Amino acid sequence: MEALVLDMTHGGFIIAERLVDLGWKVSCVDVYHNSTEECRERLEAKGLKALDESPLGHFDAVFMPAHCPDSFIGDAVCDKRMMFTEAVGMLIDDDLPFRIEVTGVKGKTSTCYLVAHALSYIGKKVFLHSSRGQGPYEGTHKVTACKSIAPPAILELPDKGYDVVISEVSLGGSGKADIAVITNLVDDYGIAKNTRKASEAKAQALTSKVNIVRKDEEDLWSRLRPDVRLTTYSDNCRVIGTQKLGEPLRIEFTYAGRKAQALLDGSYLSRQYLPSIDIALKVLEALDVPLEDVIGSLESFRGVPGRGEVSRKEGCWRITERNPGISHISIGMTMGCLKELGVLDGCFVVVDPVSKKVCDKMKAPLIREVLDSYGVEYAITDGKGEQMDTSGHPVVVTFVKEAWQ
Repeated sequence: MEALVLDMTHGGFIIAERLVDLGWKVSCVDVYHNSTEECRERLEAKGLKALDESPLGHFDAVFMPAHCPDSFIGDAVCDKRMMFTEAVGMLIDDDLPFRIEVTGVKGKTSTCYLVAHALSYIGKKVFLHSSRGQGPYEGTHKVTACKSIAPPAILELPDKGYDVVISEVSLGGSGKADIAVITNLVDDYGIAKNTRKASEAKAQALTSKVNIVRKDEEDLWSRLRPDVRLTTYSDNCRVIGTQKLGEPLRIEFTYAGRKAQALLDGSYLSRQYLPSIDIALKVLEALDVPLEDVIGSLESFRGVPGRGEVSRKEGCWRITERNPGISHISIGMTMGCLKELGVLDGCFVVVDPVSKKVCDKMKAPLIREVLDSYGVEYAITDGKGEQMDTSGHPVVVTFVKEAWQ
């Protein structure tokens, strides 16, 4: 069997390695011409070398990520096309720890952290793989390595030593998780040079077991995957009373048919976590986690480092958002939270629009439009570490689009 594997940047070398181990003859193409030294060394160890473009010839199958346009196949003739999500499902071992895979457009990392924290809280040995890095979660995330969240990375997650492995996935998943989550589809953006939609790729995460999606998106996912059963979540958390920036936030929610309250810590922008808490509650419900433990985990959670992080220094409140998913949409969500807290007067916003580790860039005109609508001062940097003078402002919000992808 001969395989053509495209895109070494987003895990193609992992797929290539596995295929070689199964006896395939493999040709690899570094379509973006930016493969890492680790990637090239691993290919060489398998007797492979990444080509700059697809070779002429006939192949039994081409393996490619969903965001990769068909034009990268070039003049090669391939009997079958397999997206990386399908390849991962084909190559993954079934005898693995309990697995939770989380994909979607917004809230993936926050959801993963909330679920990891809750399961760690009840004594489970948890391994968390996210856009912030991967490693055991033992009350906090002990990051041991930074790895891609492209689907092939699933193949390299631990196969023993943990009760639960939680994986954030950029587009899709293995299709074999015990619980699959699609957080939302607030923007069904075009991929593969707009020849496909993100929803097509993300739908591949859905499994024959438990699937959790937004209630108002149920029809969409049912159309794309009529073969699976869906569990839905909806807006469940309600803010009780008022909150000041940096102070705890009391919420009320329904869990397994029971009303409950929790007091969220003030060290992070908890209001913007409410959609992710809605999802996490549904995941924990599926796992039969007792309500008292759910409340305890929510009240001991301190947010994702760098995601809505709140601190105060020298009379100035600072909110930090370091996130590969930063866009005009997410910036609007954060600013909406700050408006509810009444802290936009004198607020200054710094936006760093470029990350060398993220393949897409934020759309500056749309960001300006959002920030202008909130009437705040702001600066969009050149992405090269420029330091902004923010003195004299009572609130400074910093958005940096960064992380391993």
